[in-house]
Parts: sequence; C-alpha cells; structure tokens
Amino acid sequence: MRARGHVAKYTFDDILGKSAEIKAAIDKARRFGSVNATVLIYGETGVGKEIFAHAIHNTSPCRKGPFIAVNCAAVPENLLESELFGYAEGAFTGAKTGGKQGFFEMADGGTIFLDEISEMSDKLQARLLRVLQEYEIMRLGDDRVITLDVRVIAATNSDLSSMVEEKLFRSDLYYRINVLNLVVPTLRERREDIPFLVDHFLGVFNKKFQKNIKGIEPQGMNLFYIHDWPGNTRELQNTMERLVILTDDDYIPASLVEESISIPPTRAPDTASLHPQPEPQPQNIANLEKKAILNALIASGGNKKKAAQLLGMSRTTLWRRLKKFEIK
Repeated sequence: MRARGHVAKYTFDDILGKSAEIKAAIDKARRFGSVNATVLIYGETGVGKEIFAHAIHNTSPCRKGPFIAVNCAAVPENLLESELFGYAEGAFTGAKTGGKQGFFEMADGGTIFLDEISEMSDKLQARLLRVLQEYEIMRLGDDRVITLDVRVIAATNSDLSSMVEEKLFRSDLYYRINVLNLVVPTLRERREDIPFLVDHFLGVFNKKFQKNIKGIEPQGMNLFYIHDWPGNTRELQNTMERLVILTDDDYIPASLVEESISIPPTRAPDTASLHPQPEPQPQNIANLEKKAILNALIASGGNKKKAAQLLGMSRTTLWRRLKKFEIK
C-alpha cells in the first residue's frame, strides 16, 4: 500500500499557525495520535481536517501502516459500498476476476480516513457500525469473514448531533465514532495567523511562478483582516495564488486584493426588473480601516505593538488611527 502511494503525507509541522486556537487543536490531536481509538474531526470546509488526520496517523502506533483517504460524498452511493468493503468474484456484472479488495482491507494495519461521513447512506452507516463493533468485514457476494486491524478517523463539516436528533444520521454509529472528537478552528477565529499564512503562501507561489514579490500593501492586509474567509485556509491559499499570478510589481496592490476577495453579486432573475431593489452602497474606506484595526487589536489581545505588526504599520501610525477613530 505504501508503494502505491497510500501514505500519510503530512505531520503536525505542516499545520501553519501560531495562535492559541490552532496550538490547542494541535496539542489535542497529538494526544489522540498516541492512542488507538476512533477520532471524529469537526470543521468547516477548508480548515484542514484531512491534514490533521494525516498528522494523527503519523504520530500513532500504526504510522508504519497504510493511510487510506475516502471522500464519502465524492463516490456515488451505489459504488461506495463495494469500494469500502470490496467484492467477491462474480458478485455482480462487471466484477473483476478474483474479486477486489475494499478500502478497509487496504487500510489493514493502518488508518482509514472517512471524510464527509455525514453524506453516507443509512445502509452504509449500518455496515460501518458492524465494522467498528467487531472489526470484521465481508466482501459483497462473499461469505468469508475478514478480520481487520484498522483505525478509523472520520471528518465532517455538519453538526452530527443535530442530524441524529433529526433522524438523518444513526445515533448508534454517532456514539461509536465520537470516542475522541477534535474541532479545527476556522480562520476567522485565528486572524492573528493571517500574516504568517500570507508569508508562507507568498513564498510558495513566488517560487512556483518565478517571481520576487515582497509583500502586500498595508491597506491590502487590512482587507485580509476584514474578510471572514468562509473557505478558510484553502480560500486564503487560492487567493494568494491568484494575487501572485496577477502581480508584476514588488508589492501586491490593495485594489487587486479588494477585487480578489470580494464576493461577486448574485445575478438576479429577469423578473427582478419588475421589482427593482436599490443598489447596495460600497462600505466607506474609513469604516473598513477601523474594522481592520479592531480585528487586529482583538487578535493581539490588545497589544498595540503586535497589532501594528499585524496591520503592517508603525506604532505611531496605529496610535494616530486609534485617536482618529476614537478607539479606546
């Protein structure tokens, strides 16, 4: 399996950030890695749930075994069962001669990572519950029981407890996979990591596209702090790649940042012309700047020196802005 590329590629050193929130998540995940128990990882899209799963595997007793990642939402339901559990020869039309191993068999001696587990059908949830209870599987169309030694790490961006209450997810499976749970913080919860992430991705994409961009204009960094980053670190990474590609100067202009992170307006249907709505007015630049300063002060715990560094301005300039906006 390792020779075929089924290995965990990331460690905790690959998780970028210095904030208290991300450090707490890493410390908790390290403890999870040292014990052989099922882990459920919660987090919004783009926070890096799979990187945490890789890192947990790489600190676990089974780190020398394979790491098999499966996106339960990406595989059609009628195929996911055979992909997970395998099938015997002649199990269905088109089945391979000799049958086929499933992902669980492939992960024997290692870890299987089930991403977007909330998208799994009720039928597959029942089969997965059996595996987690007995650590045994049967291939489709076979009567032979296969015993496994595999660790399960699951991930979701949904509230499984609410889904259980609404009968959308099996309660018995929820309690079985929720042995250890980890919540990966969003980027807006750790804004102080934004400059660190920006510098990292700037270096990566400078090298990739053979450029020598030195940074982002201060007003552009302010816009980075204001933005809520619904796509989290993945969105920030993609934004930095786009900005590096489009910049030919030494510094990425604030106007380009504003263009890149603004959400395009939704195109109204034709019937909307019958009831025209007033055009939204753009936010005042002063309000944007004030919001950026407040976010930086929150991220720095009120430390003005650190807040000035986050904003890319001197302490004197920050002091003037605080006085201008009457921020106490």
